[in-house]
Amino acid sequence: MKREYFLIFAIVTLACVVNFINSNFLSFRTIKTIIENFAVYLPVIIGTALVIISGQIDLSVGSILAVSAITSAQLARAGIPYPLVVLWSLGIGFFLGTVNGWLTIKFKLPAMIVTLAMMNVWRGFILWWTKGYWITDVPTVWRFFGDTKILEFPLSTWVAFVIAVVMMILIRKKAFFRYIYAVGSNRSATQFWGISNTKVTFWVLTLNGLMAGISAILSASRYFFIPSNIGTNLELTAIASVVVGGVRITGGRGSLEGAILGSLLLTTVSSSLVFLGIDAIWDDAFKGLIILLTVLADSLIFSKIRREEM
Repeated sequence: MKREYFLIFAIVTLACVVNFINSNFLSFRTIKTIIENFAVYLPVIIGTALVIISGQIDLSVGSILAVSAITSAQLARAGIPYPLVVLWSLGIGFFLGTVNGWLTIKFKLPAMIVTLAMMNVWRGFILWWTKGYWITDVPTVWRFFGDTKILEFPLSTWVAFVIAVVMMILIRKKAFFRYIYAVGSNRSATQFWGISNTKVTFWVLTLNGLMAGISAILSASRYFFIPSNIGTNLELTAIASVVVGGVRITGGRGSLEGAILGSLLLTTVSSSLVFLGIDAIWDDAFKGLIILLTVLADSLIFSKIRREEM
């Protein structure tokens, strides 16, 4: 069974079981909340999936999102026109992504090490900038993507879905995305095919920064305040979603559809715990168990395939 079909089955089964215990779970309001919570981080999930498929890991997306969201909110408070605020968020995400990419290829370091360092640099910058206080009193226009509704869902949800569809089309049509898979599968062999490993690494990290900038606007537009710890642990949630979705952690294999469904499954798990009356402190434990089982299953399946090929 393809991973995507299994994930759909798992999501539907989980929803039905929880609804059997608490009949409010499958109400329109609950489903709408789950979709909204899951959608605003879709750009980050997509960007993280591409980074991991390329054989790298980006640990800085949560901090990049925080820098983008908080600096954008302060610009909005200062009276800067909202379209420019949005462009600022995207630009900051793009720029910080290029910093990650440049440091990685310039010093020939694993992206995980570079982004781990930058995660702490940007998080420290945010704490220094805000002194630990939340950003409040943002203007009403700040909630444009959150308040504007189309068919009962906020504009932020539709924007995220459009981005997801466009990326799923591009990954099938553009050679660059095929290069991402090739580099993740065998970095040594791609050099003989004329594919630049460094360029692929640079651009996937840059793209992930841009995606974090987009998610910053979409996620923060739901509130009239921005907490100083916004985006904390987002990178771990994104990696977990991608791995559960079938993207091989060592690169070269996986799909955006699977990564997206993995994110939806974990979001559904979090909401299920609330309706089952289970303390939220168990949320990470359940997610960790799902990730462990997923990785073990993938390892067993991959080992079986290799034995059959031999």
